[in-house]
Amino acid sequence: MNLQSNPRHTNSRPFWQQLLTLLGLDSIMVFIGALLLHDWGQVSNLYFWSSILLFIIAVMPIFSELGSSAKLAGTAVRKGERVGPLLKEKQPIFERGAKTTYLYGLAGVLTFILSMLSIPLG
Repeated sequence: MNLQSNPRHTNSRPFWQQLLTLLGLDSIMVFIGALLLHDWGQVSNLYFWSSILLFIIAVMPIFSELGSSAKLAGTAVRKGERVGPLLKEKQPIFERGAKTTYLYGLAGVLTFILSMLSIPLG
């Protein structure tokens, strides 16, 4: 199978590079928000709120995967099929969702730490 022709199997950047990009974009948005609010003391609060947002984004693939797996299992049981092979086909989708969860979860933890470290700015 030619991996170049399938858009789902594109070469993505390494995990650490995606994490640094996400943290950089988050930091830019935090500093722009602090500039708009004319208060550098809000940097800590904005990092805190962005960490909550990143945690919410991190949890979305988990709920999505649980719902789709339960639906698939229910359909297979009603049709009398085996669930194992059907779930095995979904493994790449699960792995992509897990990578998203790890990425945004770790970014959320790091931005929470940044919010604690930036408290003295206020």
